[in-house]
Amino acid sequence: MGKIVTIIIVVVAAGAAFVGAFFLSRHFNNAKPVGPAEATAAAAPGAGVLDGGTADKAATPEVPRVEEKQLYELIKEVRQKVRECQKRDQDLDEQERRLQVARQLIERESQDLENLRVQVASSVARLKESQAELEKTRTAIAKDEEVNLKRVAAVYDKMDAVAAARILEGMNKNTQDTDAVKILHYMTERSVAKVMAEFTDKSVAARLCEQMKRIKG
Repeated sequence: MGKIVTIIIVVVAAGAAFVGAFFLSRHFNNAKPVGPAEATAAAAPGAGVLDGGTADKAATPEVPRVEEKQLYELIKEVRQKVRECQKRDQDLDEQERRLQVARQLIERESQDLENLRVQVASSVARLKESQAELEKTRTAIAKDEEVNLKRVAAVYDKMDAVAAARILEGMNKNTQDTDAVKILHYMTERSVAKVMAEFTDKSVAARLCEQMKRIKG
């Protein structure tokens, strides 16, 4: 748009120069040399009256011809076009400024979303790691051993609580704590409470209770 305005301004300048040259030419063409006879007639008293007011008519400015009016209208139209182009340039500059602000806002929001995505992905990864670690600590009970474990647990339910506690403590010392936890899992809650109360090493009882919460089957 800046180039268009420049071209229009050049056109206006050229038109103004043309108008100036046009009026200068008319001025010099109308200013004819005055001869001796004409000078004498002009100096004679009442010359202006005798020639029917010719001097008054010469003093009256000429009305611009049609071509001059058209040139005036052309210059007026070009100036109007220049103002319109300048207004469009201002509007385009304002629109560009708003687009730049919107672009910066979108880029900032996009960066915030990317940071949030990274945080969520990191949290999900940590959660999966925690779940994997938890799965490692859980005690799984296979379907084929479930029937036998229930039968053994029923036997321990009927045993004396002190005797059952000694047996389970012995299993824990022989690194059979997983089997002890499975048996306690299928025992009734009442029997488990009695047996746990008879454990001589309360830390063993607490560890077995904790492992019971991680049984899956």
